[in-house]
Amino acid sequence: MGSAKLFGNADAVFSPIWPAGGVALASALLLGPQVLPGIFLPLFFSSLGAGNPWIFTILAPAGMTAAVWAGAALLARARFDIRLSSTRDVLLLAGLGAAVPMGVAGLWSAGCLVISGMMPPVGLWSVASIYWATNTAGTVVVAPVVLLMASGRFWPKAARFHDVAASLVQLGCVFLAAWLAFQGKPSATASMQALAYLPFPFLVWVALSRGLPAAALSVLLVVFTAAAFTSRACGPFVSSSMVGTIWQIEAFIAIVATTGLLIAAGAESQWREKALQAVAAQKTAELERLKAQVNPHFLFNCLNAIHGLICSDRDAAQDGVTSLAQLLRKTLDLSKEALIPFSEELDIIRETLRLEKMRYEEGLEWSVSADADTGGFLLPPMLLQPLVENAVKHGVDDGFGRLELNASMEAGDLVVCVRNTAPPNSDPAAWKDNVGLASVRARIADACPAGSRLEFSKPAEGMVQALLRIKQAQKKSREKP
Repeated sequence: MGSAKLFGNADAVFSPIWPAGGVALASALLLGPQVLPGIFLPLFFSSLGAGNPWIFTILAPAGMTAAVWAGAALLARARFDIRLSSTRDVLLLAGLGAAVPMGVAGLWSAGCLVISGMMPPVGLWSVASIYWATNTAGTVVVAPVVLLMASGRFWPKAARFHDVAASLVQLGCVFLAAWLAFQGKPSATASMQALAYLPFPFLVWVALSRGLPAAALSVLLVVFTAAAFTSRACGPFVSSSMVGTIWQIEAFIAIVATTGLLIAAGAESQWREKALQAVAAQKTAELERLKAQVNPHFLFNCLNAIHGLICSDRDAAQDGVTSLAQLLRKTLDLSKEALIPFSEELDIIRETLRLEKMRYEEGLEWSVSADADTGGFLLPPMLLQPLVENAVKHGVDDGFGRLELNASMEAGDLVVCVRNTAPPNSDPAAWKDNVGLASVRARIADACPAGSRLEFSKPAEGMVQALLRIKQAQKKSREKP
């Protein structure tokens, strides 16, 4: 297949790569089975126009088409990402997408040559290996460029002028280095062979600084420059043996392509990891800021409750200070945890309500109930505290009020309902700017699984309800922040 004279003198023209293989594989990955006729028909008509026997004209294109589709199927089964987002994807493309199916296609095409009488059986393995090498090289070099362009990663959408200019300078250096390395006449000297590696420093530079798109384009420039000059009997890989020349240039192409793409994919993975770490650090800092808002707010409310007892009941005030000290010690310990069991959160709630009871005496009635299966559910510490404080603040009207907290499990989610008495004109929607409630909403968004939410409503006249639903926790044990 391809445009190769496989036998002849040293000046014979041959193609070290077959780009159509890479275009065909990329098209199959992007478009699916509908592209198969577009792979088969050009090969069929090309062979037909060359006057090849019918058996070769039909079977060889059919085998190549089947091999390309098999490669696409293998990549899909291995969950290959067409964006080439990791070194794993690069290796999958080189192996399952290029080397394996193109090896089968090369053997099939060489066999078709033998069956049709176009080649003696003695040349089967050498021709099959050349087909395999040229098709594999074309796939590894061309397919990444096509896939990156199709996925929108080839050029940045909002590239700055100096970034584009720097990329073009780097790519220009790669092309110049490749041209210098391969434009000379063939020579057996070691220095001439060493020129083949002249593009490598620039290729590594591009891969590390500009990522996979620029590296893929650089590989394309180096390989096509090398292929163009080697096909014209120029460059360090040309020798008196056609097969030897092909295998030298194929080895070079394999090294250039895999090195450039793997280095670039690895560099991009590190960039993404650093970006994720920065986002995680930002979220952690935000959560700590929210905790810093909640804890002083909670302390102020507790101290305010004790202050109301100092003049009226000194013994109760002393008991309140003792309870507050114990409660603060516990909250400080729990605040070091990213997630705590719901049972420990309820202990804090009960202690808080006992302190509030000291302040309001008979004016506050409260109850806390929870199903047994809620105790081990993990949630951020002090998440319910602002809800309870808000319920006490708005629920005790003229010194009298009632608060009820009920918790249950629904389809694996924790559902907490906080109800309190409230004046008829209370508007829960106006509480959104409250510091405590704002922190609850922010912490739900940042620290709870997606779908968790807090809703306020008026279930009955004179009652207000806060309903907190936390989706099923993904983590089964405590975690340090």
